[in-house]
Amino acid sequence: MQPLQRPRVALWTREKIESLSTPEVRELRVNAVRLGETEIAALCDEVLDARPRGRLPVRRPVSRA
Repeated sequence: MQPLQRPRVALWTREKIESLSTPEVRELRVNAVRLGETEIAALCDEVLDARPRGRLPVRRPVSRA
């Protein structure tokens, strides 16, 4: 029988995420999305939104007319 694993959400608090550098928070968010940990990804989004230039700019296709 396999022991119960501690949820990943309990390991990541907002304070712990805020202590990371911006590239580390971005990487944590990517990993959280990949693993289906929506609560961690949402915390990362909140932390990134609070930082200047925290979110990567959205690339838009250039329309050439």
